[in-house]
Amino acid sequence: MTAARAITCPACGGTIEVRAAGFSVNLACVHCGSLLDVSRPEVALIERHAEAARAYALPLGTRGVLYGDEWAIVGATLRSDGEASWQEFLLFNPYRGYRWLVLFEGDWQFGTPLSDRPQGDGVRIVWRGEGYAAVSDPTVTTNQAVAGEFYWRLAAGDTAQCTLFERGDEVLSRECTADEENWTHLVPLPGALIAEAFGPAPTQPGRRRSAPQGFSAAGAGPQRETGDRDDLVWMFGLATITAIVALFAMVLLAGPVSVVTGRIQVPVGSRTQPERIGTITVTRPYQFVTITADTDDFHNRWVDLDYSLVDRATQQSTDAYGLVEYYTGTDSDGAWSEGGHRTETMISRVPRGTYDVYVGAEAHGWPSDPVQTPDAWYGTETISVKIDARTGAMSWGMWVTLLLGLLAWPGLILWWRNREDD
Repeated sequence: MTAARAITCPACGGTIEVRAAGFSVNLACVHCGSLLDVSRPEVALIERHAEAARAYALPLGTRGVLYGDEWAIVGATLRSDGEASWQEFLLFNPYRGYRWLVLFEGDWQFGTPLSDRPQGDGVRIVWRGEGYAAVSDPTVTTNQAVAGEFYWRLAAGDTAQCTLFERGDEVLSRECTADEENWTHLVPLPGALIAEAFGPAPTQPGRRRSAPQGFSAAGAGPQRETGDRDDLVWMFGLATITAIVALFAMVLLAGPVSVVTGRIQVPVGSRTQPERIGTITVTRPYQFVTITADTDDFHNRWVDLDYSLVDRATQQSTDAYGLVEYYTGTDSDGAWSEGGHRTETMISRVPRGTYDVYVGAEAHGWPSDPVQTPDAWYGTETISVKIDARTGAMSWGMWVTLLLGLLAWPGLILWWRNREDD
């Protein structure tokens, strides 16, 4: 165990206790805030501060128990990435070494410096058999203030390039300077546990909506940009509102509805001549026309449907095709069925005009057409098809595609943040 020793500050004459004597290199005087070099027997003044050290959430020298070990808070730093600031506390135990506590916007993390470096590139890394993925680009952070003692030379104004890698709630923080590279493993800690160990922290300033992009030069730092959660909710909300507005716009653009219905009888194994079902009117410059075919119950049959919209003024024809089919059978896996007795065909951009709706059909059996033997009671086999044609239809496929496109980006971000690598 390393014994503490007392020194005299050359700036103010105050007595200071070096808690991690033999390990600490820098120490900030608790009386005047001057930065001292304590790595040599003769204490050297590095920098004289005009005012006392900045107040931190946890007092230096406080002792508390975390994970079954007693830790002393021997140092504290204030870090910033240019957008937000956070506090980091250096913990010391003579048997366990150094650990970190990080406070960002009321959330705490416990950090352990790594002796075994993770392997991988700048996007995905592996540490102790587990995969981690980068959740930010390398960001420059700056040390704004120093208090207490540290096992490396640290001063206000020092910068480092930091990157965060994440796996669930666990975070690996990489800190690079011109001289070295350090890694820290971070896990979240409840604030109640910090209060129980070190006493309640002073009230912190109100939370900022945007979180820092970078991480500390100590290898620790905020676990995640908490403002991103608000951004993600905002993105999902905006996508939903846009989809609803688009839905109302499509309903308005669909225009008035004109409907005609009719029924045709299609003998199985033969084709019918086109039959006129009725007339519909397109009142907008262009509208969708939807034709729905509903058939009676049949098995192992299909019906080909040819639709024609014939403009009464010009005799120009707009054609489309529909298919109704339904099959059943059994195999080694048991009974099966395929298809249905209803189909819907949408014709887009039908110009303004009055149209006669014609339907031609052809029905067949599977695997072959049945032999038609006219029966005095039932006649030949036919399939009854009800036709419904209407204007003012809306392309639900287009709207669903728009919705998926709007939700794709926030959904991808949500998946990226919450996934856990195998």
